[in-house]
Amino acid sequence: MTALALSAPLVDHHAVPAMRLGRWRLTQVSICVAVAALPLLRPAGPGNTGLVDLALLAAMMISALWASTRSHQIQLPYAMAVGLTVLAGAAAVTVGGSLGDAGEGIAANSSLALVQDIFVFGWAASVATLGQDHQLLDVFCRAWAYSATAWAALLIVGEILGIAAITGISARDGIRASLTLGDPNLAADYFLVALLVIRATRRPRRTLWRWLACALVVTAIVLTLSNGGILALFVATAAGVLFRVTRQRGLGAAVVLGAVLALGGALAYTTIDLHTWVTSVEEKSPFIRDSLGREAESGGSRTTIAKESVALWLRGDTIWGLGPGNTEQALRARQAPYVKEAHDDYLASLLERGVLGGFALIVLVGAVAMRARRITVPGGVPPRYLAVVPRPELLCAGVVAVAVSAVFYETLHFRHVWALFGLVAALGPARRAIGRSAP
Repeated sequence: MTALALSAPLVDHHAVPAMRLGRWRLTQVSICVAVAALPLLRPAGPGNTGLVDLALLAAMMISALWASTRSHQIQLPYAMAVGLTVLAGAAAVTVGGSLGDAGEGIAANSSLALVQDIFVFGWAASVATLGQDHQLLDVFCRAWAYSATAWAALLIVGEILGIAAITGISARDGIRASLTLGDPNLAADYFLVALLVIRATRRPRRTLWRWLACALVVTAIVLTLSNGGILALFVATAAGVLFRVTRQRGLGAAVVLGAVLALGGALAYTTIDLHTWVTSVEEKSPFIRDSLGREAESGGSRTTIAKESVALWLRGDTIWGLGPGNTEQALRARQAPYVKEAHDDYLASLLERGVLGGFALIVLVGAVAMRARRITVPGGVPPRYLAVVPRPELLCAGVVAVAVSAVFYETLHFRHVWALFGLVAALGPARRAIGRSAP
């Protein structure tokens, strides 16, 4: 026995923990860089890519490696919905029958859209996979809250100093800021979702600093002058209140409060003559001109696009759709009076991916809503995760805000939206493997 013991090789008991600690730190760094880089869409690369995509790709690979070496399962939330979406898009391209009208670029556009579908799904899956460890999820949430606050502060500084390279202001959009996201509506949606993450996670923990962070992010939303973003902000605020009332006082109290809010909103909409006031001041105020002053034009544009999209669908000879990303080409090929890409997820899913695409969207909405509903009920979030996200109902308000934003622009390729979906999935009751903590 002694001889065997003496002849056994010496084992460095500190080597394995050191390796694990190194892997843990690499995972931390990758997820922090990925979520902090979410706004980095400009300068743009080929196929609507940006610097952020390099960070997201690295985070995906490292999260898969982390899961495999720590005996965790790779999580694939919303896999059925995304699979149906991709299948619908592929079917629209291969057997749709409308390709000839839209030109030679149809297949390329659709292929790019399908790759984007898979890419953003992989990003959400990475967040859900890393979320099996509550400490890593806490790192992710802190990085999101703090980085969004820093981006908002940078945008405000750029606005004060008049640095267009920071604000993203261009002649095309007037004085609307877009930071490095390339589109004011996209920027507004990014900051709105980040605001709800800040509120849900209570980061920073100190109340004064948290409210300061919220003020910076709300200011950034206002600087985008996105009417859809402002509307979604009000809807998200109301939804957050209703979810909290439901959690604390029950569904009945929430229904009563919701009815009161809806009645108040309807009365305000019908009694306040906002158009007359806007018309009288928009020439003197660029701020009003590029925000509320655009409402009539934007609303008319969306209505025209919707009518043309419906007409395009009714005149089509297939139920498979035009192919993802091909609405604009199809309208141009048919010499429509107003040629523009689809402006909302709901019509785009049906028009470009057909009946199967519409069904896939219903499945996705149902899956996200079901997971969001679960984390709002008492006991729906495990205690360790509740310490990370003390107010999960505000993430559900974020989901509602995304659903509202999807009426005005296509949100299902927004990277921050799928980060939110992954976070909601990570908090759900299915995350039972909470005993495995990081070393």
